[in-house]
Amino acid sequence: MPEYAVLDKDTIKSEIMPYLSIAKRGFTSKFDLLEIVNAILYKLKSGCQWRLLPIGHLFSGELPSWNTVFHHYRKWSVKEEWQRIYSGILNKNKSKLDLYISHIDGSHTPAYCGGEKTEYQGRKNRCTTNALFLSDNQGEFPCLYRYFP
Repeated sequence: MPEYAVLDKDTIKSEIMPYLSIAKRGFTSKFDLLEIVNAILYKLKSGCQWRLLPIGHLFSGELPSWNTVFHHYRKWSVKEEWQRIYSGILNKNKSKLDLYISHIDGSHTPAYCGGEKTEYQGRKNRCTTNALFLSDNQGEFPCLYRYFP
């Protein structure tokens, strides 16, 4: 198991991999997709930059570049597969949700270089990305809803 494992390989294989698409025309990656998913989860959890991923600690065997990890993340993001993974995990575990009390918060983040911007807001002199965050009573199963008017 890699030194910086976010999830164990069995969990990634059973909970995440069924939702991810595989390459067409028989191409197989020379890197382990389980380790690539773990590297993506590490990046999302730690918030480090893609170029600063500790590749040597995340992979066993031949080491990919940070760009290879980003390529897989971007490919799966464009196809909205991360959203499907999240929805699938929530559907499997909805009986564990405690929505007796729920917490909601909102965020407006400036979109300096475009991104998924919503619209120009005169009071801020820039375009923003709007998001709503929802979690259950236990602080588990946080949800992110992007709002685009």
